[in-house]
Amino acid sequence: MNHAIHTSNGRKAQKIWILLGGTIIPVRRTGEVRYFHPAFEKTIRANDRRSDVPAVLLTRINQLLRTKAANDSIWNAVM
Repeated sequence: MNHAIHTSNGRKAQKIWILLGGTIIPVRRTGEVRYFHPAFEKTIRANDRRSDVPAVLLTRINQLLRTKAANDSIWNAVM
């Protein structure tokens, strides 16, 4: 991929996250969600009620896209 993802659409970012192998887990009674991916140790906790996309999530999406493009054999092992 030649360019980074820049979006303010939360639904689009969530779809990209799931397509890249991540999961989205709702946090009970808080209106927040946790973004989990096996390639990262820490999860991202974000407010699901907001319409914008957290910068940390966009950074992780772009890291995953760069990793996938650079290391196809390693990427298949993670998935």
